[in-house]
Amino acid sequence: MHNTECEMDVQAQRIDREYLVDQLTHLLRVPTHVPLGTATLMEPDDPKLVRYVQQELRPELVRIGALDLIDAGRNNLVARVGRGRSGRSLLLMVYTVTQHHNLMEDPFSGKVANGRQWGYDEPCAFGQGASQNKVHHAVALSLLKYLRDASQDLEGTLYVAINNEGRSSHACSRAILDALPEKPDAAVLLTKTGFGIQLGNRGRVDAVVTVKGKATHSSQPGNGLSAINGANDAINRIRAMRFEVQHPILGGQHAVVYQVTYSPMAPHTLPDTARLLVDRRLLPGDDPAEAVAGVRAAIGDLSPYGVTVEQGVHMVPALVAPDERIVQDLSAAYQTVLGSEPRTFYGGGTFDAGGPVSAGVPAVMFGASAGDWPLGIDFIPLSHAYAEAEVVTQLVLDTLG
Repeated sequence: MHNTECEMDVQAQRIDREYLVDQLTHLLRVPTHVPLGTATLMEPDDPKLVRYVQQELRPELVRIGALDLIDAGRNNLVARVGRGRSGRSLLLMVYTVTQHHNLMEDPFSGKVANGRQWGYDEPCAFGQGASQNKVHHAVALSLLKYLRDASQDLEGTLYVAINNEGRSSHACSRAILDALPEKPDAAVLLTKTGFGIQLGNRGRVDAVVTVKGKATHSSQPGNGLSAINGANDAINRIRAMRFEVQHPILGGQHAVVYQVTYSPMAPHTLPDTARLLVDRRLLPGDDPAEAVAGVRAAIGDLSPYGVTVEQGVHMVPALVAPDERIVQDLSAAYQTVLGSEPRTFYGGGTFDAGGPVSAGVPAVMFGASAGDWPLGIDFIPLSHAYAEAEVVTQLVLDTLG
């Protein structure tokens, strides 16, 4: 992809671009973000997400003719399209929870402006979640509208799922798969990949470390046992962990403290409790419980402090082979629309692909992206939104039409 208007095959220009932009800018004005703070997990039926799915997306699905809707529980929703005669099926998954770009100014403007300042001399849509969520929602709606407007009866079955996963688990994906009448042949998770096809990623488990001391006034530190110092000792021991196992594609394991909180937070008081969240990355075959046990062993005896290490949320690794049919089909659609080979890659982060993959559904990630990740401004060039919609539409027509 280039930072200018994409050149697309004329025959592939099927979607209603005005509709796509209208939906994108509208959805950007509806918050779906995780607020800043220590509570970084969001329930799928959080009121914010319920409003977004049930008052914004569901009515629009009905308006554009996607009437066969499957409620998958806890606010997860699936639109089903197609005759189901060919025996082929595809799951497209979009995600509602916005975790990043938390510090951008005017995050819910939904404005369209030139992105020259950020390297894109063309119209861009601005707003928190533009590249993580909202462009993919607009693409999914545009695809479904096209199928209605073109009276395109698919011989296969398309499932478009609205996934509310925000708890670093695969619970929503599993609920969606359980609600479907069949196991899809494959899944494409629409998310920001810079138009590459992501074939896999490491997994992750949280190790929750609690350090207990004794609170005291900061004028008399000797009368207590500050959990701040105990946490520092625990962090140093975690930093000293060494990992020798390397996966030839996904890389290595690691353990990194990413959040530290103290309580009680009182005036001039040294706290008695520290809570550490440790990001322990997983490779295929790793046992989350064993990974947490390794963190526990690395911390060891923290006397005179008390310490516990428990397993928190986790997501499993994903790995799809380059010759998997969905990879070939998506690559072919990309070439038809954009005239070049897409790059394929394996990511170092963790995403939901491990959920479908572990359930026997090959899953890849694909989508447009831009913005200053992870905290800065978020936006999407409109040409990239069009391109994603065209590629996804081409994929659906090629595989299910």
